[in-house]
Amino acid sequence: LPKLRGFEDLRPSMEADLKTQQAQYKYAEAAELFTNMVYEQSDSLKSVADKLKLEMKTDTLLRSEPKANGVLSHPKFLDAIFSPDSIAKKHNTEAIEIAPYQLMAGRVVVHHPARKLPLAEVQDQVQKRVAQQQAAALAQKEGEKTLALLKKDGKLVAMPASVLVSRQQSNTVPYQVVPIVLRADISTLPATLGVSLGNQGYAIARIIRVVPQDRRATAQQDRDQYLAAWRLAEGPAYYDVLKQVMKAKISVPKPGMQDITAR
Repeated sequence: LPKLRGFEDLRPSMEADLKTQQAQYKYAEAAELFTNMVYEQSDSLKSVADKLKLEMKTDTLLRSEPKANGVLSHPKFLDAIFSPDSIAKKHNTEAIEIAPYQLMAGRVVVHHPARKLPLAEVQDQVQKRVAQQQAAALAQKEGEKTLALLKKDGKLVAMPASVLVSRQQSNTVPYQVVPIVLRADISTLPATLGVSLGNQGYAIARIIRVVPQDRRATAQQDRDQYLAAWRLAEGPAYYDVLKQVMKAKISVPKPGMQDITAR
């Protein structure tokens, strides 16, 4: 008969599970508060940043095309911040999930339509962009050479320590890598592939094993994510209905707030 495990044997896993559940619950609470505040106080991000002790980032030259790196280059955020509604009304974007358990929002303060600039104004930017493009091209060339060596013999190139990657655990690698890795052909392992990161360079991924999903471990996480998503959607929908029923309209912005500036 299998030996029954005692409480002390189970304590580490029970404590880990409890901490995970508590963290997920606290995130769901903070996410709901964040979503409601960016919606209700749509003319400012300072209040929610102060409330949740969040870092505000300001960019005075934000463009619709992705930058080299940073959260301001995330496609979902750029789609939201450059939407016609965001530009015209200068309201906060909705809370945007840029990664599991990561939300962000932004607000346009000043928008300048695209125009041709004289060379004198953009010379430094052009030089920097050309240097970035050349560096990216060089990184891709070197990356492809390294990739060929790895495919020839995995021992020819030293690789860093392996990390577990999944849709729920994707913060350890650039976001461009995750979908490529998850769609890779794993009929023969190890599988080696390369991913261009644009101006960020070139990434090489080597898949050494596939770990089956633990349905029991992820079931609670899936339920928590569903409940969090439900709360995120329920708040704005409720206030929309209240506005319509009471024929309410917020027309006076709060003064003296510092916001993200996008151009």
